Amino acid sequence: MKTLLIIGGGVEQTPAYEIAKNRGLTVVGTDMDVTAPALKLADHVILASTRDADETVKKVLQFSRNHKIDGVMTIANDVPYTVARVADELHLPSISVKAATLFSDKLLMKEAFVKNGVACPWFCNIENIKQFEEIVQDRSKQKYVLKPVDGRGARGVLVIDEDVDLLWAFNESMHYGESGRLILEKFVEGVQLSTESFLFDGVCYTPSISERNYIRFDQFKPNIIEDGGTIPAKLSTDLLKKIDDLILHGAKALGVNHGLIKGDIVINRDGEPEIIELAARISGGWFASHQILSASGVNLVDIVISYALGEKIDHADLLPKYNKGNAIRYWFPEPGIIKSITGESELKKAPGLLKYGFFRKKGDAQPDIKMHSDRFGYVIVEGKDRCEAISRVENAISCLTIEVE
Repeated sequence: MKTLLIIGGGVEQTPAYEIAKNRGLTVVGTDMDVTAPALKLADHVILASTRDADETVKKVLQFSRNHKIDGVMTIANDVPYTVARVADELHLPSISVKAATLFSDKLLMKEAFVKNGVACPWFCNIENIKQFEEIVQDRSKQKYVLKPVDGRGARGVLVIDEDVDLLWAFNESMHYGESGRLILEKFVEGVQLSTESFLFDGVCYTPSISERNYIRFDQFKPNIIEDGGTIPAKLSTDLLKKIDDLILHGAKALGVNHGLIKGDIVINRDGEPEIIELAARISGGWFASHQILSASGVNLVDIVISYALGEKIDHADLLPKYNKGNAIRYWFPEPGIIKSITGESELKKAPGLLKYGFFRKKGDAQPDIKMHSDRFGYVIVEGKDRCEAISRVENAISCLTIEVE
């Protein structure tokens, strides 16, 4: 019986625990919170912050003295450096520590892209407020995006246009980064995409691509908040090939030739793809565990587990078995105390319902929407195609009424 170490025990890590247990694996979970929901499925628990690589490595090595670990992975958790450090110490399959360092720092990532000729939006390092103000003088003609180099979950990610107070934006974005460093990027107008690809034998396999839904862009700016996405994205065969090639090129520039690569891609005005960011992990938001599986039949979580354990991967398992529609959307109540939540019984009957969840309950405080974790909850539906998925998700969202005072 092999043992799999999963970094992180949050609710979105649960699918990996469930699949691992169904495969008969012994599961070791790590998290700083002993009550983290996925840890209930673990055979062994290591209490350590997922973002503290030194602490995690120390405790994992102590555990491994008496119990061999055969693989390490994460899902929905932006901690590639922690995973790589553990894998390096235990000589397990993973990206290198050097590559993980590039994935963990958006500025280093973009510098590697430029050095290797990978298409990405213009960017620069922001060192102080004076420099920031000088660079964005033309923001009435060109929008920018400001964010921490080590941010995640849309924390401190701001669109910089003529309506934004620059000193506020600088301090706000700085507040959400641990490193105290910011990156400024050109805001590229165009369709944005979420991809989840597995690199294997020099080929980029991308079973499904989601078109990110920014219909609420003006509502929440300067914060950039996504309201889910829709599968399949409307893309030509030629553009799909260009996206795969770009992801392969971008991953190689960061030192990765094998494994899971998550991509944030934008299609510019010339119809060409550019990389906003790449991540060496499985996405959060149930993208790989539920949406891609539903839309294509490809179980990327199971494949990543096999890769982490050093097991043989079959090319056929990476190829879509079908191409169905799928969509996820979120609820965005006004800020205040949640007085009532009605319509859940109707929601459960919604056609095509795949999964839904609430992050808050009656009596909780609903915050202003400034980052993805501020959203109230989500619903995922499936349909025979894109149009049916959109129609069904709009119906499902309308089932629920959230009263706030």
